Amino acid sequence: MALNLALNTKCTLSALKGNSACVSRPSAKAWKLGGIRAPTQSIDRSIPTRWRCQASKDSDGEQATLQQQYTFHTPGSVQEPTAGEDTSEVVFAHQTPEEAGKWSGTQITHVGDTITNDAPKRIAIVIGEFHNVLMDQCLEDARLAAEAMGATVKKVVWVPGTYEAPLVTENLLQEADVDCVVVVGYIEKGSTLHGQEMGSTCSLLFKQLELKYGKPVGMGIIGPGATAEQAATRVAYAGNATRAAIRLCHYLDTIAN
Repeated sequence: MALNLALNTKCTLSALKGNSACVSRPSAKAWKLGGIRAPTQSIDRSIPTRWRCQASKDSDGEQATLQQQYTFHTPGSVQEPTAGEDTSEVVFAHQTPEEAGKWSGTQITHVGDTITNDAPKRIAIVIGEFHNVLMDQCLEDARLAAEAMGATVKKVVWVPGTYEAPLVTENLLQEADVDCVVVVGYIEKGSTLHGQEMGSTCSLLFKQLELKYGKPVGMGIIGPGATAEQAATRVAYAGNATRAAIRLCHYLDTIAN
């Protein structure tokens, strides 16, 4: 009788380089059930170590290649401040006399720059309880960003972690007195791929909820893959997410009129 062996596939980055084959081997359970002695080594050594998918002590064997230095965005700005220049007003190339002629006859807009409804936008913030000191700083950054843009923080809901945020976010989006939701959190760099799975799952859910209810969901989550030192210099993510959500609210007002 044919032995049906369950395959445990180890995909490698060689697939990303155009090779359709992955390194496959029967699982330990399948070897045992088949009465076959499992080989002690089953990894294809012809594949460079840096290309193999591994989840050992470190997810990739080395520290994440994130910026070592980070400059906070100017409040309300959409670009990094430049040393020695006045950043009170952001100017894009298409707005300069030298470049404007290239775009004659083209309507160019920036989301949220046109305000047709002066009523303060009402924000709900969903924030994770893990790393409470960092999250307190992020919450304050979000509050200041909302205040600077004339918005009101109506509700703040603390959740155990990022996985619990989507359900709370969905409930808040259904409330009539909430114009947008800002999600704040920190998915740290760990020794497994748990954080990457969490970030991929929840990011998709937040954007699906945004489209489902037609209300902005600001993404103020640091990581996944950020160390504690990197997270400490990214508190501004919360304020950036808040400003983005408010600008989208203004955009929705514009297209509704």
